[in-house]
Amino acid sequence: MKTLPVAVQVYSVRDDAERDFKGTMQKIKDMGYDGVELAGLYGMKPAEVKAILEEVGLVPLSAHVPFQELEADIEGTVAQYKEIGMQYIAIPYLMEEDRPGTEKFLKNIETFKKIGEACKKVGITLLYHNHDFEFVKMPNGQYALDYIYTEILLGQGRRRRAGRLHQEVRRPRTGRPPQGLLQGR
Repeated sequence: MKTLPVAVQVYSVRDDAERDFKGTMQKIKDMGYDGVELAGLYGMKPAEVKAILEEVGLVPLSAHVPFQELEADIEGTVAQYKEIGMQYIAIPYLMEEDRPGTEKFLKNIETFKKIGEACKKVGITLLYHNHDFEFVKMPNGQYALDYIYTEILLGQGRRRRAGRLHQEVRRPRTGRPPQGLLQGR
């Protein structure tokens, strides 16, 4: 029976990764994980991160990259994660001043589009990790989460995936975002 590859979100062990990246990656591999979703570069250069992941045998699947970091240097930041071999970059969180309902939000959507274009150019897919604050209605009546996903997905040329995604979370559908996150509390 073929098994589905499973990656771990390194954010859950970020303090350990910061102290001993290689040792933490080895422990993740020893637990049976196939890949990782990084949450930063842990004070290292992309080439160092890539070498360690290759050495321990973990696939660099995706990375949570802070919006502020991407916004400050879109091309450079995307290039770093491309160098590591990431297939996906996720915007993990929006600070309060960047969220739906603020003056900056619509400007941020334009920045999301630019980030998506930079990712697409190098073969990376942009993702967005949602929270509860995206379930507010925009002036056009659309949920902010739908608006974000529509803009990101349309910006990456995937029209058929865009739309009322909050409803689609409740029913099976092909063409959905390529990753799922399981969390235990």
